[in-house]
Amino acid sequence: GDVFTVPAKDGSIRNLTLTPGIREKYVAWSPDGKWIAYLSDRSGEEEYYIVPQDGMGKEIRVTTDGKVARNPPVWSPDSKKLLFADKDVRLWYVDIDQKTPVMIDQGKYSDFYEYVWSPDSKWVAYTKVEENGNGIINLYSLVDKKITSVTTSFTGSGNPAFDPEGKYLFFLSRRDYNEVLDGYDFEFANPKATRIYLVTLRADLPSPFAPQSDETGKKSDESADKDKDKSADKDKKEKTPEDVTKTFRIDLEGIQNRVVAVPTPPGNLFNLQAGKNGVYYTSGRVFGLSGPLPGEQAAIHVYDLKERKDNVLLSGAGDFALSFDGSKVLYAGGGGENGQTFGIIDAKPSGSPHHVGDDSLNLSGMTMRIDPRAEWKDMFDEVWRQERDFFFEKSMNGVDWAGEKERYAPLLPYVADRFDLTYVMGEMVGELSNSHTYVGGGDYPDLHPVNLGLLGVDYELDAASGYYRFKKIYAGENWTSARRSPLTEPGVDAKEGDYLIAVNGRELKAPQPPSELFVNTAGENVTLTLNSKPSTDGSHTVAVKPLSSEYELRMLDMIDTNRRKVDQATDGRVGYVYIPNMGDEGLNEFVRQYFPQIRKEGLIIDVRYNGGGFVDPLIFERLRRVLIGMESARTFASSTNPPAVFYGSMVCVTNAYAASDGDIFSYYFKKYHLGPLIGTRTWGGVRGIRGDMPLLDGGYITRPEFSVYDLDSKWTVENNGVEPDIEIDNRPDLVMKGQDPQLEKAIEVVLQDIKEHPKHLPPRPPDLPAYPNGPG
Repeated sequence: GDVFTVPAKDGSIRNLTLTPGIREKYVAWSPDGKWIAYLSDRSGEEEYYIVPQDGMGKEIRVTTDGKVARNPPVWSPDSKKLLFADKDVRLWYVDIDQKTPVMIDQGKYSDFYEYVWSPDSKWVAYTKVEENGNGIINLYSLVDKKITSVTTSFTGSGNPAFDPEGKYLFFLSRRDYNEVLDGYDFEFANPKATRIYLVTLRADLPSPFAPQSDETGKKSDESADKDKDKSADKDKKEKTPEDVTKTFRIDLEGIQNRVVAVPTPPGNLFNLQAGKNGVYYTSGRVFGLSGPLPGEQAAIHVYDLKERKDNVLLSGAGDFALSFDGSKVLYAGGGGENGQTFGIIDAKPSGSPHHVGDDSLNLSGMTMRIDPRAEWKDMFDEVWRQERDFFFEKSMNGVDWAGEKERYAPLLPYVADRFDLTYVMGEMVGELSNSHTYVGGGDYPDLHPVNLGLLGVDYELDAASGYYRFKKIYAGENWTSARRSPLTEPGVDAKEGDYLIAVNGRELKAPQPPSELFVNTAGENVTLTLNSKPSTDGSHTVAVKPLSSEYELRMLDMIDTNRRKVDQATDGRVGYVYIPNMGDEGLNEFVRQYFPQIRKEGLIIDVRYNGGGFVDPLIFERLRRVLIGMESARTFASSTNPPAVFYGSMVCVTNAYAASDGDIFSYYFKKYHLGPLIGTRTWGGVRGIRGDMPLLDGGYITRPEFSVYDLDSKWTVENNGVEPDIEIDNRPDLVMKGQDPQLEKAIEVVLQDIKEHPKHLPPRPPDLPAYPNGPG
């Protein structure tokens, strides 16, 4: 929560604020190098302050009207004004001397995060999201107080950046169309649709990519040489910021028609900045929901407009900031202490790319005093403010939110540690009677969790001998590391019923539990002594690598067991798909299970214990497809149109642990009339979040910002859940006997629907007669 400055090489680290219990964030250095601006909650609200960069003066409060959360400040090039936005979707600027904020624009559809100043400090370029979800680039004149759009909402644009010489406004835009077809489904995606564009700010400026020619023309060789010398001298003399300020202008008329593409490949681009050496940007890796695709890495690029050449400045990292004079780049990459490396490199490319670790900063001297009680109060206040500002409705579910703060604040003097604080804050936000109000993390003691190796088995004890044997070995899928089963890997001689005699030569007998001999063995080579009888005689050894978690193995076994149960009960006519959550794991499981079973007559979708997420629309796009026709070839069996469409009966099984997007999936399964919903009423929490909000000590809270309502304009699902069409509870006594009443009912219902409403793909028509006696 304190503001530090760190030397690039020589000098001392400075703590400029020294304020335990006050949170400062969003730090920005003024272009003239004199001031540091930041956001502080010193007053109880978030206000902007500035402080001398050398730490030799008092901080100055710039704003006094803080009422809601605010976004990072951006300095004007003349170091006299700050540009900022707030949670109420308003964009502002404030003169640091006059200290009276001026509102630039009001948005409706998304926050303002991208806003920059022109070189003369008299214009602002910013991204504003429109109703269709696309961002547009706007220009605001401080002199005329007028807004002009540079782009339209027909394409998504953002990340504006002014050329320091005042010629161009650069921005990123999605305008490339080269759709990639999916490997499992006839669908498309476009992960590399973004390119750099520019607009000439003056009508008389040519494109920087106009055709070039070495043709001499009519001038004499001597005259041409003199012109070249003059041009070279002119290029050597760089324009000063004062020169740019004097000559800078923007011709608004026709500006939307002066957009030019920078000739770099489209990609996953972000963090566009402009400097004296060219246009800087990050080419990011393409990420799937489960992680980045192989074969790519992030890189910081600089495109030289004069040479028309793209250079990789630094490979392996994407976060960076360009200094105001354009000479240096501060980057952040992985590795290093606490998993991060920061460094400062020259902004001008030098042939070969830099790598993470080059010219890294020494941050070992960054220390600060901690006052836990002051921090606890600050975090308590911030949690209260964050819910006040971001909760989905201003009326706070009818709760007197100011009164709740007064009720819970008196408990703070009795808080003894972070566990107590988390409890108090959790109880306070719990008064909202709303889902997704989570509190956690923070400055807890380091508990040093024990690494415990697991074999992917169920043990049973042979009481007579005291040895343990493998009652069940979970098969897994050894072709994927997440579902590796140590005892079923090639070359491992182990089977169900074998006795585990010893681990790494240490005999294992009751009452010692197996776990004691597997401490600190996950991922390590371990030698097991096994035998088909409870004796050392005739035993053999195998080498295995225990797992750190059996969750994936046990979930896979549950899925396969249920699918076999459904398959056997329906003579193979009905398929079974389990979706554990609505995130990457859930979508991967849906793809893995759904498409191989798409030609079944019936399908049971199981979302019990679904942990939520956000991908339900993607799944419903597949489940709601309608068979519209058939396709046939001479030697192939007929196929459906669309290709991957399920044509049969469906049911969905849910329960009280289907939560968040598991609730929503259950709700829309009914609304779309895909089939009956079977089980018990769902959890009832659909007011969602956009990730965690970090607190002063590294902890977090969540803020329910988004809620759903139906087409009759009524709030739905929250605090009630989704009622099943057929209510069936899984009684514990029946489950312990190996029964699953909910799944058994689903089998009964889907078979009944298949019987009453059979669906069969239409057969190929007879061959056509000779023309013209054909049909019609």
